[in-house]
Amino acid sequence: MNLLRVKAESCLRLLESTTAPSFTSDINWLNDFCAEFLKLSNAVQIHMGMQFDYENIEMICLCSTQIVICIRHLEQTINLESASGLRISASHQHFIERIRVCLKRMWACFGESSSAQISCVEGASFFQLLDSLLDSLSAFTSFFESTNQHAENLFDLSKEIKTQIDLLLGQTLSFANVALQQDKKALSALCQKVMRDGSAFQEECQACSSGRNSNYANQKLKALTLESGLSQLETYINEALLRLVFNCFIDFQKISVDKIRNILRTEHVATADEYIADFDVNLDRATQIGVFAIAFAPSLKLKTLVRSCLASFEYLDTSLIPSLYANAADLHSELLEQHYNEEVSKFKCAIQQIIDSHAMVGCYMQLLATGIEAAEKHFDKTQLDDLTLMGFIILEHFKPSVNQKQLTPQAQENLKKFVTILRECKAILMCAAQVETQRILKRFKILRSTLRNLHGCLAAAEKKVDAAPTNAIATSENCANEGLLINLAASPTSSILYDTRRHRNRSLTQQSMPQAEPFIRAKPSECIRRKQSLRTAMFKRQNIFENHKQPSIISSHSASLEISDILEQLTSLTNSFSAGQQVK
Repeated sequence: MNLLRVKAESCLRLLESTTAPSFTSDINWLNDFCAEFLKLSNAVQIHMGMQFDYENIEMICLCSTQIVICIRHLEQTINLESASGLRISASHQHFIERIRVCLKRMWACFGESSSAQISCVEGASFFQLLDSLLDSLSAFTSFFESTNQHAENLFDLSKEIKTQIDLLLGQTLSFANVALQQDKKALSALCQKVMRDGSAFQEECQACSSGRNSNYANQKLKALTLESGLSQLETYINEALLRLVFNCFIDFQKISVDKIRNILRTEHVATADEYIADFDVNLDRATQIGVFAIAFAPSLKLKTLVRSCLASFEYLDTSLIPSLYANAADLHSELLEQHYNEEVSKFKCAIQQIIDSHAMVGCYMQLLATGIEAAEKHFDKTQLDDLTLMGFIILEHFKPSVNQKQLTPQAQENLKKFVTILRECKAILMCAAQVETQRILKRFKILRSTLRNLHGCLAAAEKKVDAAPTNAIATSENCANEGLLINLAASPTSSILYDTRRHRNRSLTQQSMPQAEPFIRAKPSECIRRKQSLRTAMFKRQNIFENHKQPSIISSHSASLEISDILEQLTSLTNSFSAGQQVK
């Protein structure tokens, strides 16, 4: 471990000598740094799986990926400087500072007690808390006769359940803060229901422990009611999450950096502020989507990819927009824009690989049906344009090979028909002013019919299809008890990697709010679900239950594959730098 620290310190020393008098010197320095970091990565690969726990392996892979990304963009910066003859100091500082942060985080992971460096909040996802809660509740829903000692233990466990509920609802509120407007009220009502059920369950447990009431059947009933409320919350979050994915991906297209730059050039500051506010909201939405996706990524490589994208968004969130305000035509802002667009593309592709195809198509089918019904009452071309864009998101979903493999020959045929009619819908909307609305709606109804056939093929191809439970709570439920949530703060948005100014400000605003202690009764990897969750139909989790039975240490083989990919990228970088140096 000391050897790894020494190599990391060697890389950090090289970062301190980044000031160069010429572009050729920059290339030489970058080539030297890349070679030094390659030595560090080789050494990490040797120790991987033997001296690191799972959390540190994840952090090392994330930092290594971020460093490779920054190296590539430093190369582009140097090449652009060479072509333009201008020094882009801000870009150098941006990427070098990120490399420095990543190296320091890696250096901390190489310590003897490095596991303490990883925040426990990062390791407790919504669904891990939910799994732990359901496991805890199983102790109350499965027993019939208990001794007084057993009752006392169960009361202690009930207090732990209350703490876990507070944490779970805190994360739910964090998601609700960025959810679509129509989902906010339903999520609020569901949180209130879980809080009421949790309070009733806690009171019943207290009564049983104090001897005032030894009716354990009532206790079991309250536990079952709480479990049902948690299942409803999980179901609705799954549905709301898929709807959010469609809207987030559309906004990535609508609220582009280039559009903000053009608005700033025309000096329409008020309009630019609106776009920037929407831009910030969409990044927050992408972060919430990514946090959920990380929990279900089937491999370390895909999980690292999503986390890397979120880390890039995290740092760009505090530097990209200010660069546009400083000078909308500056080369630095163009470099950051290119970086942002690449990360968005990778993020969307990774999310598409994690989301289940059957659930994705089913969500779009519901959105399409709702949109057609609304258009029949009041025709809105903009709304239909959005539905068309969502259709192209479905096409993007089936581009990755892992999703194409799910398509049977019949499903492939239906997908081709869907593509044809989707293009017709787009074409007829382009001349909507000259076409009757009924003809336009007819095309969308055919699109819905074709989509239904595709959805049926995907459903038939699945070996096991979970029956979706009915939602017992409607979005129109009375929210008169919103005061129940007043003392429950949303979980503060934890830093993915970088401690940016925006993250620090958010943390300061949360310090005065009451926060529950981060406690989990059992490690997520040790929790074995009593029953299969609905989200197995929402996400690709073919091997998740088998993996939960294994120790919480990643195999050296899979970790080596991840590091090998990074090393391969580094090798190609050093070769390109050496070639560039010879040309100059």
